[in-house]
Amino acid sequence: MALDPQTLLVVNVVNLLALAILLPVIMGRALSPAAHAARLSLIVHAGAWIAVILSEQWDTRWPNLVLSAISMACFSTSNWLLYQALGRWLGPRRFAPLLLALVIAMPIGYVLLFDSYAWRVGWSNALIALQIAILASATLNSSSALRGRWRHALFICCSTMATLTLARGILGAFFSELYPNFAAPHPINLLALVVANATLVLTNVSVLVAWREEAEQQLRDQAVIDPLTTILNRRGWNEQAERAFANARRYRQPLALLSLDLDHFKRVNDEHGHEKGDEALRLFGQLMREQQRSGDIVARIGGEEFCVLLPMAEAGAARAFDHRLRSALHARAAATLGFPLDYSAGLACLADESELGALLLRSDEALYAAKDAGRGRLIEHRSTAAAT
Repeated sequence: MALDPQTLLVVNVVNLLALAILLPVIMGRALSPAAHAARLSLIVHAGAWIAVILSEQWDTRWPNLVLSAISMACFSTSNWLLYQALGRWLGPRRFAPLLLALVIAMPIGYVLLFDSYAWRVGWSNALIALQIAILASATLNSSSALRGRWRHALFICCSTMATLTLARGILGAFFSELYPNFAAPHPINLLALVVANATLVLTNVSVLVAWREEAEQQLRDQAVIDPLTTILNRRGWNEQAERAFANARRYRQPLALLSLDLDHFKRVNDEHGHEKGDEALRLFGQLMREQQRSGDIVARIGGEEFCVLLPMAEAGAARAFDHRLRSALHARAAATLGFPLDYSAGLACLADESELGALLLRSDEALYAAKDAGRGRLIEHRSTAAAT
């Protein structure tokens, strides 16, 4: 039985509409920005195909032009929204300015070239193909915790559709008599429509799997992230610090540990209220994130107590961290909180400890010495303690 392009178009739209209706039910309302953009991309994509079918029903210029232009704008917008979702899921992507320029230029050029069938078909398909190729590249090289195989499925879908869309553009631009309209029964067009239906399903499955992986990652983060300061909690610190400690021992690398405690924090709560106390903790967590090096592990391990593990660091690097953190706190506490804030710190560097707990015990002992010495200072645990 011969394939009917018009039927394939209708099937494509029906599938898209069904998914557009089901996705909000399946995914719910409380979506991350990435999941929301991905879902909206699929809904806009359905609108693009509806506009394509409606445009084919008009022989007069203006209705055809308007509906066709709307479909081109929707296709481009859908690609941009999916790209935004990938950027939020996988980390910043490389070609955002180029894609945005293509998204804006494609429908504008389509309208300007509308009276030349060959030019408008060649232009629109070439630019959409390039947009989809950028989407394919955006599925690669994740810089986030999301690295699922859904990226591979999406890469295959985008790469295949980019190739067929470009082929359809070449066909319309240089062999217009073989491809006089979107419903032409040319083998390339038929193949593109069949593949569009298949990739539609795979793309939706990929989006759902990405959304699930994101939700699972958020649950993992909630288990190891302190919700107030948004740095690691004790559990998260133990997991990461144990690995860093084991690596330092295995490869005989330097390692420094700072135990920190905000000074007179009970007085902060008593005199300024618990909301100000929470604000002080948030500020301190923010400053720790700002001052940490790549690879440093910062955490709130309870109350007003914090820890910093510095891989590949001697005492001097730990003291430099303490100096940066203390200077930033002195500079910003009064302006942000309305009162000064300081902390005491204990430093221990890896010697012959076989367990992280032993190193942490030494840094805690140095912290208690800093408190006994008057607070607001760092003391290093060594044979002859030195205060700064």
